This record gives sequence, structure tokens and C-alpha cells, in this order.
Amino acid sequence: MQTLKKLGKGLFILPFAAFGFLHFGPIAFSLPYVPAWLPIPAFWVYFTGACLVAFALSAFTGKLDGLASLLLAFLLITFVATIHIPKVISGDFLGVIATFRDTCMAGAALLYFVFAAQDYRFTSGIS
Repeated sequence: MQTLKKLGKGLFILPFAAFGFLHFGPIAFSLPYVPAWLPIPAFWVYFTGACLVAFALSAFTGKLDGLASLLLAFLLITFVATIHIPKVISGDFLGVIATFRDTCMAGAALLYFVFAAQDYRFTSGIS
């Protein structure tokens, strides 16, 4: 059972590291996803990448991974509310797929918090 838990944890964390590092690649791919009302779009692309990498590092090391998983869930729900739902409303079917994908990953981040996190500093009152 421990082997499966470690495998599942790694399979959950690794894509976030990859997604995070991809934010530091060709920025032209990511800029269209930044809502037009946000200033300095490039900042938000890099900031998001840093957040995703920070979660992956925290989860791999087990340091503050409880807090990191909650912040990841918040980030993903923010994506749904500010990026994907507006696309769905405008008739973009890919927005529907992205909405379900990020909602699913936010739920998985919350499950990580409950079942896999090791360091619950700053989150001890949350359950």
C-alpha cells in the first residue's frame, strides 16, 4: 500500500512541476490565458509558474506541503473562475474541458491535503 501511495503522490506532483517550468518557456503560448483586465500579463504567467514549481518542491520535500496543497487548490479554482468560466460563457468548448480539468485537480489537491500532506504548519485548524 505504501508503494502505491508513493507512486500516486509522485504521479500527482510531477505534472505540476512540468506545468510550472513550461510557464518559463515561450511566453507567447501562455499570454492569451491571462485575463485582459489583469495588468502586466507576463508577470502573471511567471508568477503562476513559480507557484506551481513551489507546490511541487514543497510536496516532494514534505515541507509545508499542507499549506502548498491548499494554495494550489485555491489557484486552480481561481483559474476556473477567472479564465475558464468566461470562456465557457463566450461559447468556447475547450473552456468546458479546462473547467472540469482544473476543478478535478483542485479536488485532488484538497485530497492531497487530507491524505498525503506531511507538514500541517499554518493549517492545523483546517480539516
